[in-house]
Amino acid sequence: MKGRATVILSLALAALIPVGGTAWAQAGTGVVITSQPAGAIVELRGDHVLRGVTPWRLDRGLDGVYEINAFKFGYADWHGRTVLSATSRDSVFVRLTRKTRGRAALRSAMVPGWGQFHTEQKVKGIAFVAAEALVLGAVFWADAESNREESDYLSAKAAYENATEVGEIEETYEVMLKEFDEYEDKHLLRRRLIYAAAAVWVANVADAFFLFPEPGAGAYAEAPDLSRPGLYATLEPDGATFGLAVHF
Repeated sequence: MKGRATVILSLALAALIPVGGTAWAQAGTGVVITSQPAGAIVELRGDHVLRGVTPWRLDRGLDGVYEINAFKFGYADWHGRTVLSATSRDSVFVRLTRKTRGRAALRSAMVPGWGQFHTEQKVKGIAFVAAEALVLGAVFWADAESNREESDYLSAKAAYENATEVGEIEETYEVMLKEFDEYEDKHLLRRRLIYAAAAVWVANVADAFFLFPEPGAGAYAEAPDLSRPGLYATLEPDGATFGLAVHF
């Protein structure tokens, strides 16, 4: 009985021995990419485009220069480059920097909506950019209208001051008052629009700081654990992915 078991084990080992050394060489090629923290989505771009989740061991005989793009929701994107060889294995370590509410608010303070784009809240980012652009456009329009009305008022005032006859004085006075009211209306509108632009800017900075999405919720959900079987879902920059992990 013991001898029979030995034969079976020997045959099994023989079946695993590669022929001609090709499989042995292939096992030592490709790239191993690890990250801190783990669970980052990594994309290799070169002659081929490949994507995986760290820790990622890619056992392929790739050759050439490949761009590496790594991202994980809640962390700043990481970009690098590696030169792969079909006869050796490369190792790449990616250290990701966590996004913070302070950095998001600083970005929004410089450009409205930038902090929201930084934290993957693109809809809110677009909304703040559009709102600020719309209000600022209205401010410039109101400023031009206010300057035009001011010029008309000054002209009407000059005509009133140069009038000599009673009828002319009364007529130019009425015109001057009308032009002054229109100038005041445009001047007040410009001021209100400036306040509105400032309010949008403040709301945009406050949103980036106080409504900063915490990791582990919403768009910052962790990458799925594919080491265990079952259903999973993940949110990536180009869409949502749903799947079933099966191990056999």
